[in-house]
Amino acid sequence: MIPQDWLDHENQPITCTSKLRVLRENEAELKQVLYDACADAILMGVGQEHLKQRLNILLADVIADAVSGEAV
Repeated sequence: MIPQDWLDHENQPITCTSKLRVLRENEAELKQVLYDACADAILMGVGQEHLKQRLNILLADVIADAVSGEAV
């Protein structure tokens, strides 16, 4: 389960309604894309634990690129 609040770098809730709207929209889009990718992988026989490992690596890479300002 995902926590309901989005937190800033100081672990304080983000309260700006515009920011929250964008974050929630992005989250919904990402959830759909992740669902589709996971469903495809499972249908093709990828193990659940391996899928989680791959997605964790991908997420770590994406976050590192976003923090450094690199384009995907």
